[in-house]
Amino acid sequence: MTYSPDWKILIQKHLDGQTTEEEADALSKEIETNASLRSDYLKAARIHGALGDEVISLDLESTPPRSSGTPSISWPRPLAAAVVAGAFVGLLGVGVVWAISSPKSEERIISVSNGNFEESAGQIPLGFPAEFGKWSGDPAEVIEEDGNRILRFLETANVTDKPNGGASACNVFQLIDLTSLQQQLNTNDQVTLELSTRFHREVAPNDAELPKIKGSCTIHLYQSEPGAIGKAWPLVISDALALGNKVIKLNPGDEATRISASCILDPEATIALISVNVNTMTGTKTPIKLGGYYADDVRLTLTKRPNLPIRIVE
Repeated sequence: MTYSPDWKILIQKHLDGQTTEEEADALSKEIETNASLRSDYLKAARIHGALGDEVISLDLESTPPRSSGTPSISWPRPLAAAVVAGAFVGLLGVGVVWAISSPKSEERIISVSNGNFEESAGQIPLGFPAEFGKWSGDPAEVIEEDGNRILRFLETANVTDKPNGGASACNVFQLIDLTSLQQQLNTNDQVTLELSTRFHREVAPNDAELPKIKGSCTIHLYQSEPGAIGKAWPLVISDALALGNKVIKLNPGDEATRISASCILDPEATIALISVNVNTMTGTKTPIKLGGYYADDVRLTLTKRPNLPIRIVE
């Protein structure tokens, strides 16, 4: 009887650096001939690489493990940038030849409801969002500073309010409907979504108590109903079709800095979950009052490029 590997499990094993030479060789040969498996590998590699940064910005310390029957993407070791980008470096004997010509790209702004926080004032609603186009999350408020309204992070919390949940971060989320956008896109194009925001940090009385605090912006893509994501959070993170995360560390009084996180728009994605957050990097389960960390001008940009032919060679 011929042995047929479970390719999805073998992909995860390879991304964790745990495949034998024989397993890597078998996976390499299968990727050469199986277009569907190539797509699965690229998707898994992108998520696997991004999850390493995701741990920084979200409270996963007390997340219970998935059942043994449910394959999931484990917390990764660092991947070569070429692998995450789609070049199968490390799969024995396989290379990727990209077309040389440069495609023309197009950019457009995707609406983020109240992305500059000018349409609201006071505390952001608590809890995970269950509908599109509204900010909510951990304790944060919109204040006015120098004539502009900005988001101020107030306190770390456990957004799901689950017993013994981690409370080292303050996350503010928004759900964005992608269904109408997907209908307008050409399936032959490669589409990237980039989330950006501007962070700044002012001097505060408790700065000495927060030596490792960092800000970040994160984007996740799902094929799901809006209310389902919050119910399964944060276990649902490993079900994301794609994700991107960017982290910044600012010292009190540093100039405001814009950061951005991007991911490829999967054609099956119906929802983008975006967030701006601050993490104390303490692993605590007790809320911590935050100092002078702020975010403003949240933008979501779509970049469209024609797909170039790829030829896989020995």
